[in-house]
Amino acid sequence: MKPTLPAVLGLLLSLSAPVQAQGKPQDDLVTILGAFLGKEFVSDWDGIGKLPSVRWAVDQPRALPNCLPDGSCYARQGSAMVAGRNLSVVATGARTIVTYIYLRNASAPFGEPAVVTALTEAGYAPSLARCPASGGTGGTNWYRLKSKAANPGVLSIQTSCGGRPCEGFVLSQGDELPALQPNQLNLYTDQCAVGADRRVAPVGKPHELLAEAVVALLVPAGGSVLYDWKALAGLASGIFWNGDAPKPASLAHLNDPSPLMLSGHGAFSGRKFSTMATGTAAQVKIVRLEELGLHPRGEHMLGVVYQKGITVQLVRCGPVYTESTNNWYSLTSARTRPAMIRQSIRYDGNQVQDAYELRLDGSLPVRDPRDRNPGVGGCR
Repeated sequence: MKPTLPAVLGLLLSLSAPVQAQGKPQDDLVTILGAFLGKEFVSDWDGIGKLPSVRWAVDQPRALPNCLPDGSCYARQGSAMVAGRNLSVVATGARTIVTYIYLRNASAPFGEPAVVTALTEAGYAPSLARCPASGGTGGTNWYRLKSKAANPGVLSIQTSCGGRPCEGFVLSQGDELPALQPNQLNLYTDQCAVGADRRVAPVGKPHELLAEAVVALLVPAGGSVLYDWKALAGLASGIFWNGDAPKPASLAHLNDPSPLMLSGHGAFSGRKFSTMATGTAAQVKIVRLEELGLHPRGEHMLGVVYQKGITVQLVRCGPVYTESTNNWYSLTSARTRPAMIRQSIRYDGNQVQDAYELRLDGSLPVRDPRDRNPGVGGCR
């Protein structure tokens, strides 16, 4: 049978048509990632609706019953079909701001090397910033992404889930690496250059290092009654103070009559605190530490202080609140002067936020009428 004229024309047209280059699957993934880092992208809950290929299950984010380890308390779920692969997508953040984009691929993997190459070809400069430690079981690499045409970002690529192959991506804006969870501290390192020694020395958990800082701040029994400001700055507490001298400040909102204040910050295995020391020109009387994020419930910082030879005794409970506790404890030992510490814990589901007020002179603030003594009204 001779071919018909339409069939011949169709064959000629197909032969004469230009060949279209087939895009690589990872290029489509990079398109989504790049949109989130775009300079014109607005990282709010309306903005993520413009991410290419992503279909969102709901119009608005939902408040989570428990905030996530990344600090997000809101989430929006979706999905994306990318180069024939069905990805689950979750955006997380605060009430108005989106902080992270999670993508989980349960089908054919894109492959980490291919994704990194695609990012480079798209104009980014991926640099490996955190990687699994030698001999560990970590299965994730973190890359800092920089481009003249986009905002900086951090992309983590997970290829192992408990020893089983998997593939997941987490993207955030900015160049700050997300904090590791306590059970991850000894699994990863930032020494990731070719040939670098990736062995990690055991790292203390955040609440353990915080306890070390509290003990380091206690005034030795054989020295001056209180520190001066120079001595405070020289303590091995893990706290970095802003400047050498305190500044005048009104601290009435803290019920603190001190005329001077020195601010600072500390990070204990990645857990960040803002700090403040107050006192007179000659003496430091109070040191406050306030956690900047949330962490999982179940830690016992004062228990670690006790293990270090400091007697910890409950002396006063604050007013009864369902969302927080504010209790005072005395800290005494033969080698340190008596001090008082208030532990304030704010509860958010299975996450908590800590704050501490360490009174180096051993004093207590004026009693609130709602305060309770140990053994009274559930104070224990």
